[in-house]
Amino acid sequence: MARKSYQQGKVVTRKYKYGTAFILRYRVRQPDGSWIEKSETLRDCKDKKTAQRRLGERLGRINSKNGAGAEPISASRTFADIVGSPWMHYLDNGDVKPSTRYSYDSCLRNWILPFFGGWDLVDITPLIVGEFMGLLSSRGLARKYRRNIYGLLKIIFDVAVENELLGETPIRPKLHRPKLASEEKASLSTDQARDLLQAVDSHWRVPVWTLALTGLRSGELLGLRWQNVDFLRKRIKVTHSLWRGRLVQPKTQASQAELAMSDLLLRTLVEHRQVSEFTDPENFVFCQGDGRPLDPDSLRRSGIYPAMRKAGVPYTKRASGTHAFRHLAASIIHQQTGSLKLAQKQLRHANLAITSEVYTHVWDADLEKTASVLQQALGSSVVEMW
Repeated sequence: MARKSYQQGKVVTRKYKYGTAFILRYRVRQPDGSWIEKSETLRDCKDKKTAQRRLGERLGRINSKNGAGAEPISASRTFADIVGSPWMHYLDNGDVKPSTRYSYDSCLRNWILPFFGGWDLVDITPLIVGEFMGLLSSRGLARKYRRNIYGLLKIIFDVAVENELLGETPIRPKLHRPKLASEEKASLSTDQARDLLQAVDSHWRVPVWTLALTGLRSGELLGLRWQNVDFLRKRIKVTHSLWRGRLVQPKTQASQAELAMSDLLLRTLVEHRQVSEFTDPENFVFCQGDGRPLDPDSLRRSGIYPAMRKAGVPYTKRASGTHAFRHLAASIIHQQTGSLKLAQKQLRHANLAITSEVYTHVWDADLEKTASVLQQALGSSVVEMW
């Protein structure tokens, strides 16, 4: 049996042109009983007292495990080890949605693991992470996609820290997080929306009109079953979303809510049910000839886009699909009622800021209205000054 040994390690101070750096030096026992020296630079540490505290945290874990048969600590763990059971436990405990898992797996498989997979955790520094983010930029990846990869990488390192596989995360938001351009999403005007709805082919009329009259997400729309539609109370209850042909939980807890139906939508859905072959409570409201739910790509490509071309409505890449109707609904509700809270309620956002900053839009008529209001309030005073 290997003899237990306890160490104190040390903190080394180094002064550079950019400031003072604190370096932790300590030893880590290997599975065969031998020791290796470790040196770790704390680039975000402001004083020696903090550095000594961090050294104590590391040595506490090392000294508690340095007996015979002790499991090697994080120094011998690779990044790929994190995305084994620790990462899977995190996903399971957090009840992460299948669509989110699919997105995570894609980012891991295509970008993160090919770069970091073989690295020892303790050797991954902020500088290495910066090189990775620079690589993503050099490959021409969109800022938003790079931001998503950064967010996933941050979560993974946080999981490693929480599981005591790593002392601290090498992620530095100020250095690594891609900045997103503050750019307003394209939105349909009310006139464009009217022209589009009149131009929709009869086969796609009901689902497209339902999108426009509710502001539902496409997955929520296609996941509706007749049991979700209450004709007597004029309500639609959102309970599920359709993802890759199967029902999953909606995007957020706030998404599970009831929406009121207008008289027009009520009549539209009643007529649609009368001609449908699938009217049992568990049947999909919008389905194919065999009862399976509609495909979202078909809804866009065969329903919405041809109607836009026919109506002469400009097409904007990644902004003119089903989601454009959510922006439209929020903007109309806010414009007509003056209430952001009502718009938030209709779109079922958990945060009012999302509704305000992303989904409500100012149209030219609104700008003219504000100019008129300012003139009405101040015009007489300005005239008197001339």
